[in-house]
Amino acid sequence: MPFTDHFVTVEGRPVAYVDEGPRDAAPVILLHGGGFDHAELTWRITTADLRDRFRLVVPDIPGYGRSPGFDGPHDLPRLGRWLVAFLDAMEIARADVCGVSMGGGMALWLALEHPDRVRRLVPVGSYGIMPRVPMHRVAHGILRTRLTWLIYNGAGRSRMLARAGLAASYGRRQRVTERAVDELMDVARDQGRRRSFDAFLAAEMDARGLKSDLTPRLGDIAKPVLLVHGSEDRVVPVRHARRAAARIPDARYLELATGHWPMRERPDLFNPALADFLASP
Repeated sequence: MPFTDHFVTVEGRPVAYVDEGPRDAAPVILLHGGGFDHAELTWRITTADLRDRFRLVVPDIPGYGRSPGFDGPHDLPRLGRWLVAFLDAMEIARADVCGVSMGGGMALWLALEHPDRVRRLVPVGSYGIMPRVPMHRVAHGILRTRLTWLIYNGAGRSRMLARAGLAASYGRRQRVTERAVDELMDVARDQGRRRSFDAFLAAEMDARGLKSDLTPRLGDIAKPVLLVHGSEDRVVPVRHARRAAARIPDARYLELATGHWPMRERPDLFNPALADFLASP
């Protein structure tokens, strides 16, 4: 059976999702990242570990997994509006929201724009807390010249390149498993056709920087926050997370010895920390 085994219509499109755990528990929304990702890839282990204690709602964001994508470029506010519509379709008035990378940016946007929909917030390796990506001009040049297909094609065909890509996302390359390589290659082949993250970056990135840097507004977040970051994150350097945590009034900061994907690299550390925060008074 597929991981995302339910469907709901949001903005006229089907969205695949998981909904597991006690029905009387406060819902926890788990949002995956962009690029080589979908709900199962990021959240399978967390869901298996925590579903006995929490109601976990895990969507495939449009353009990923089993969910059809948007028609063209879409920025972080567009994804945020989609998230509001998803909560409405699921009849969820208020939830704990946890997101990694692009999903972390969506969670931050929701807390800022619709604070009444958020109970607690867990951004992980979050988008939206830096003005530019590392080697920004190079990354923008690759996007502008449409050379990202080489990345998808290479990772979808070569185990060596797929493993190297995972190693760049992990803090320790020896934690990359054969199953993780297989899964990444499958996602690379799918995203080589769909190019969902390209459509996101087309709206978010120009030669000068990123459109959605929420850092100046983080002081307005009035919810309990657990901000999680990998000390060896090469995608969102850790200095940005430390700065972000200092700006949020009610923030706990957890720095793990991982890369950009702590729930995959060290679920033994990430999942208990998430559970403790969600269960706190």
